[in-house]
Amino acid sequence: MLKKILFLSLLILLIFSVKSYASPYSVNECYDHISAQAFKTARSWGIRAVDKHPQSFYAHLCLGVADKYLGLYKPALYDFKRAIPLANDKNRLMLVYGWIGQTFNYLGDEKDTLMYDFRSLKLARGLNDTSAESDVIDSIAIIYQNEGKYQKALHYYKKSLALSQTKEGKAIKYSNIATVYAEMNQYPKAIKYQTKALNLDESIGDYYGTATDYLNFGELNTFDKNYVSAKKEILKGLSMEKKIGNKNWIGAGYKDLGRLYRNKGNNKKAYVYYEKAYKMFKISGDTPEAQYCLTMINKIK
Repeated sequence: MLKKILFLSLLILLIFSVKSYASPYSVNECYDHISAQAFKTARSWGIRAVDKHPQSFYAHLCLGVADKYLGLYKPALYDFKRAIPLANDKNRLMLVYGWIGQTFNYLGDEKDTLMYDFRSLKLARGLNDTSAESDVIDSIAIIYQNEGKYQKALHYYKKSLALSQTKEGKAIKYSNIATVYAEMNQYPKAIKYQTKALNLDESIGDYYGTATDYLNFGELNTFDKNYVSAKKEILKGLSMEKKIGNKNWIGAGYKDLGRLYRNKGNNKKAYVYYEKAYKMFKISGDTPEAQYCLTMINKIK
């Protein structure tokens, strides 16, 4: 089903917080490139920052964020966990716990997701930080959605939406609400919320968010058997994701194409794209998605 999106408000919080400190040049370069959505370059600066400043909390955090945006989840967890002992205040600890929880979410590890989410949520509420609280609630909603508890998931997503204070954050909430309605087979409602997300992302020039919106639209149209529009949207989203370099979302685009051709009865092309998707998910460490693609490959065989 449609992939959920996480953590943009935490990213904004992270960028603003690092600017309040006298940070080394390489650390600032890492964050500047993340802010510009140049994640491959950000990762290069992050590696340099960690090498030169191993005791810098923000160096490890920035490298983790870059890895997360590139869909490299296991390296991201390594980076974030190295930042924990360097977090010398509650704001920093809240940030890194939030990123760890959301990374575990993408790896399908619900137990560790909830453990770190609730740690971050407790700190966010103690600090009266509604943006961070909104993001963590979003992550908790995804757990309920993955368990098929859709009404509970919608309750948390809408609570998260009410707390969101930025257009970027609201776009993510709209897109995630769309995924719930899609899983409930309520496609008109799903399209309504996905349209809201796309309109917001395009209006603020969020390339990363727009790319994921197009992939989600393509999947929605595949379910609705509107294959011409679906293919066009998936290819557009996939092209954008390749420029970004996010292995996990590139895998999602290939998976979407595999499903589209499978639904059209073209097993030969479906096999090719599911195989490509499987390789991308293996690189990113997304075990549930990799297993799904392997299952489809074996079915086609």
